[in-house]
Formats: sequence, C-alpha cells, structure tokens
Amino acid sequence: MFTIMRNAWQNEIRRQFRAHEVWLDAAGDVEVTESPESLLTQKLLVSEVRAAVDSMPAFWREVIVMRDLEELSYSEISTILECPVGTVMSRLARARSALRRILTGRAAAPREVPR
Repeated sequence: MFTIMRNAWQNEIRRQFRAHEVWLDAAGDVEVTESPESLLTQKLLVSEVRAAVDSMPAFWREVIVMRDLEELSYSEISTILECPVGTVMSRLARARSALRRILTGRAAAPREVPR
C-alpha cells in the first residue's frame, strides 16, 4: 500500500513540476520586471535542471525532490522511505554530487545553435 501511495505521490509531483503554464489571456496581467533575455535564460536553466533530475536513478531523484522541492525534513523523508536518517543524508549528498556532475557536464558540452 505504501509503495502505491509513494508512486502516486511521485506522479503528482511530476505533473505539478511540469504544469506551470501561463495562459495568454492571463499573460497581460503579469508585470514583467526582467528582460526577455534573462527570462529565457532562467527558463533554459530550469529546463536543464529538470532534465538532469529526471535522468537520475529513482532513489536519488526522490530524495532530491522531497528535500529540495518539497522541503521535507530529514526525519520526515526517513519515515516516508523507511530508512535511517543517515541513509537519507548520504543519499542526498550523493544525489547532489551526481546532479552537480551532470549539470557541469552539460555546461561544458558545446551546444548546437538553431538556425
């Protein structure tokens, strides 16, 4: 039962993470204080981080999502995953290190410029 609930929770997080859209009707109500270039850069950065997190193994991805996106405490995560707090901390450290390596590798790789 717990596994079903955790999978349902993960699916909901993915849906919410991807569902941030602004409809064109509501776009006129939004005040833009940043330049279009900085907004595009921010959107590309979010897209790259999302892709990097999605490419990680599930046991690292779920710890990163619970701690950094859901802002759960280590003890709350350990209760959900049914593992010791130390395990949560080490998984999170390894996951952040792997995420850093993935993102550093993407930044160093040359990008193809659309024409």
